[in-house]
Amino acid sequence: MPTTKMPKPIRRPTSANYWIRKKVPADLRPLVGKTEIWASLGTSKEREANIRIGAENAKIEAEWARLRAERARPPAPKVFVPEPFKVTHLDLHALRGEEHGRVRARFSPEPPTGFNKLRMTLGDEESLQLDALELLESGGYEASHANVERLVPLLVQARREAATDVEHIRIGEFKKIADLTQFPERTTPALDFLAAFEEYAKKGGLKGGPEGRTATRWRKKVKEFCDSTGLRDLKQMKTSHGYDWVDKLIAKKIPRDSIRKVFIAAISATAGFMVERRKLDQNPFLGMRVRDEDPSENAEENEQKEPPRKGFTLEEARRILTATLVAPSDFISVEMAAARRWLPWLCAYSGARVNELTSLYPDDIRARGYGIWCMMIKPSLEKTAQWRPVPIHSHVIDQKFGQTFLEYVEERRKLNKPLFYDPERRRGGTVRHPQFHKVAERIGEWVHSLEIPYDVKPNHGWRHVFKSMARHVEMDREVEGFITGHRPKDANSGNDYGDHWMLTMSKEIEKYPRYELAAFDGPPIPHKRRRRTNFDVAVAKAAKERRKAARAKHRA
Repeated sequence: MPTTKMPKPIRRPTSANYWIRKKVPADLRPLVGKTEIWASLGTSKEREANIRIGAENAKIEAEWARLRAERARPPAPKVFVPEPFKVTHLDLHALRGEEHGRVRARFSPEPPTGFNKLRMTLGDEESLQLDALELLESGGYEASHANVERLVPLLVQARREAATDVEHIRIGEFKKIADLTQFPERTTPALDFLAAFEEYAKKGGLKGGPEGRTATRWRKKVKEFCDSTGLRDLKQMKTSHGYDWVDKLIAKKIPRDSIRKVFIAAISATAGFMVERRKLDQNPFLGMRVRDEDPSENAEENEQKEPPRKGFTLEEARRILTATLVAPSDFISVEMAAARRWLPWLCAYSGARVNELTSLYPDDIRARGYGIWCMMIKPSLEKTAQWRPVPIHSHVIDQKFGQTFLEYVEERRKLNKPLFYDPERRRGGTVRHPQFHKVAERIGEWVHSLEIPYDVKPNHGWRHVFKSMARHVEMDREVEGFITGHRPKDANSGNDYGDHWMLTMSKEIEKYPRYELAAFDGPPIPHKRRRRTNFDVAVAKAAKERRKAARAKHRA
């Protein structure tokens, strides 16, 4: 918003001219990189400076308006272009034959004479290079300067040969016309697998679209498969290629469940979409199976391993929830302080996925039938299939420890901002990595800092605790599925009949016992900044090196 007060021309000790000085608004300082701006008015006369300062002030305000507009504008969607094909000797001569045919087809109906005949072969060096570049790009080839130089003389030859054919046609010597079937075919694929995946990501209803997490993950697997087989033509691929790839993945110790749900799913879904679009006769990867490992092969090793723990223990859950009552540090934002305060409680009493909660807006918290407060879970997220109302446990509503949850929601409603993040502090988030994902990551790091073991997922662990507690208190299985968004595997179409009554779901969710903490009986626990030990520093350094190595391996 433009400032209403007009600045006055001032002098600087180091200059004879007058200057304009403006304070940069707080919200633009990260973009401008300064707290104030100085600009010379180009004159030492006060009267002239007073005339010029209006235009200079308007110029600065216009620039700030542009910065605000750019910040508010969503980032342009990224266009994924498949890797170009290498140009072989056969491809060059295939392009030469195609150019020959195009020129001959254009001029043969009415063969030209005189100067018009010369037009078929005329062309300066620059126009020939542009034509060669266009041919390479349209064919999906690598349009490098070297390839352009290789193609230009063949284009000249093709046009001369086409002109000769047109002259034979003009005088009726049709037997002397060149046979274009003698030219080789292009070596490029008839159905490029990488381009097929991009079409599937864009039009196949893949969650998140071409920039979503699923597409980003699957894109790499399709590329790995093409590199492994040495093929990019989907029409040439067979089921045996898929199983050869599976054997290589198993040899690399990649979990078989990941091979089924990610690697095979990526190539099979893409091929299936091409079958739907009638671009492929059949899906060569349909029905591929990856069998489980024979348990007898590693029987001794498996006996020594304990089954992995999925959820928190009750002692760990109490430790996390007690930490939510600690007064927040002054170094974290209001939104992050609220995320630490309320997200663990909402996760614990609903079993919701953490990203379903970090993405909530104030309007998603509403009172429905019988005055029951609920959360509206949106279907735009990765694993959320449809709108899902989830009652909020009465213990969350009843907590009077500082600001209540509903008071915080109303505060955010007045600001017209999401509950747990501020869009104005967005720093280049994407569809794949939105702001609310970063909130979940920060909460996970905070939970691990409470000495929660790393073998338990710091946010998803609440979902497992909720499921375990639901069994313990004998929560209705069907209603519990409505709350968590899980459809029982043995459910039939009857599972979708009827409405999800809020009173029924609230009745079941209230079976979940309250976490009664001793901290509720006292004042807010003061924040204590724990000094890191040498061991903590060493652990953090090792973790940083592991992340760097993982990123390097990922880029490779």
